[in-house]
Amino acid sequence: MIKVLIKQEEKKLVSLKVSGHANSAPHGEDLVCAAVSAVLVGGLNNLANPKDFDIKISEGNTDVIVRNKISSHDEIVLETIITSLKTIEESYGKFIQIKNI
Repeated sequence: MIKVLIKQEEKKLVSLKVSGHANSAPHGEDLVCAAVSAVLVGGLNNLANPKDFDIKISEGNTDVIVRNKISSHDEIVLETIITSLKTIEESYGKFIQIKNI
């Protein structure tokens, strides 16, 4: 199962942690993992100021920590990532779990 941990303070993202594998299909055919990866990588590649974040990506793990006050553009990008992950969870809740911490 993919686990997503979202930490917010005053409605602003502080950190985002995504870990695990969906295991909804054999390796290389897992559409849930592919969707989550596409949302994360595509979104993070669209950040205007990536230096405002500590971002670590490895197989099965993504950690994003906000280091500085971020631009409204980057705030929208992060909100879009979270909304997209929640949409995946609505359809595939057996394979992805999102928690606010």
